[in-house]
Amino acid sequence: MNSLFLEGLVYSTLSLGMVVGLTWWLFFSPMRRPSGAAMATRPHLSGMLALLIGLGTLLICIGGYWDASEHVITGIIPGGEDFLWPPHLMIYGGFLITFLVAVGGLLALAVPNLRIGVHDPRQWTRRNPYISAVVLAAGYGLFSIPGDAIWHELYGIDLTAWSPPHIFLVMASASLAIFAVGLLLNSRAPAQVAAGQTAAPPKGSGLIWRNFLILFYLALALNELLIIGSIEWEINDVVNEYIAQRPTWLYPTIIGAIALFMLTLARRVVHSSWTATITSLLYFGFRIAVSAFTDVISGAPPRLTLVFILGAFLLDLTAQRMDRAARQPLGSTTSLRPSWVPPRLIRSLAAAGMFTIGYTLVALPMIQFYLLPFLPSFTIVDHLATILLTFLLAAALHPLAMGLGGWLHTHIWEETPAERELPNALGAPAGD
Repeated sequence: MNSLFLEGLVYSTLSLGMVVGLTWWLFFSPMRRPSGAAMATRPHLSGMLALLIGLGTLLICIGGYWDASEHVITGIIPGGEDFLWPPHLMIYGGFLITFLVAVGGLLALAVPNLRIGVHDPRQWTRRNPYISAVVLAAGYGLFSIPGDAIWHELYGIDLTAWSPPHIFLVMASASLAIFAVGLLLNSRAPAQVAAGQTAAPPKGSGLIWRNFLILFYLALALNELLIIGSIEWEINDVVNEYIAQRPTWLYPTIIGAIALFMLTLARRVVHSSWTATITSLLYFGFRIAVSAFTDVISGAPPRLTLVFILGAFLLDLTAQRMDRAARQPLGSTTSLRPSWVPPRLIRSLAAAGMFTIGYTLVALPMIQFYLLPFLPSFTIVDHLATILLTFLLAAALHPLAMGLGGWLHTHIWEETPAERELPNALGAPAGD
């Protein structure tokens, strides 16, 4: 067995295993009944952390597109001494920023918790899951640098973006944006959450810009996932032989499934009539902007990815209709479902079906008339496989996205007795 391959495999396994082990211990390991409630991050601190983590995530996303473009235009193989070329510096600089910010937030939690007698870090983590999750995700990004360098030394320029280090890195970077959304949700006062002000934020409340930032972060996460998921079909004038061996239907199916997941997540965390449509517009706006950047810097911008704006629009319309139907009594003439059908199943199937219709109505002609010169043949079987598999994956991923969105809403800050006594605990006069 090649020694470099073995080194890369061992290092990647150890890095991922360390993160998985810490995740289990912090979030899921059995714990004695706590003697007191752990303190949480206050809304103002959560908002500041989310903004700084968002900056790191933005650098990672831009660096990812730049890295792909530089590979194509220069043919440079980053490895060894050349591994830390400018795009990689931007990516790992983003991970470093988010890691340092999250560690700072964790320290800001540790001091008051230790002073009130809460010594188990797992209590802080489970009351403040997003900060600890950012530390783990960003830490993995930093720890993986040597492993990624080993893979490049072994294989040279990437045969595919779907290499193990890249897949884990993009999952970590997309997670950073999603955890930042959790912090932004936590930056709202409990009274605002109870009043449902995310649906119709009052003018001047600050919730309008916060909701916009949440959707922008989710659009960044979507960009990051598609850097690995689809960009190698879009970055070269001719798809290389390795990529051409894949079935052509795989390209539109991956884009549709990932887009549906992220758009559903956006709808779950920001309750607005046109959330999915706005998120898709933010995605394409950022994609066009970063393509212009790579065109100026490298001269090899990616082609525009398959457009799913119509699918997002129909997803919004479907969600609006389902919400109205859910308020109707079962068995009424306006109800969309029989009493024996689980409403979540109906919602998932309806969302998946309408999104698939809107997405494939645009995506399939785009492949046929715009991208076919760069791709292998796209037969009628490919058309049918794309429609069917996109629908099935969308239906399966819809409830997962809803569940993730529910988790992001779970840890809204509420003041505990210990936090009300915080000034005394820290030795300051109460009321200061």
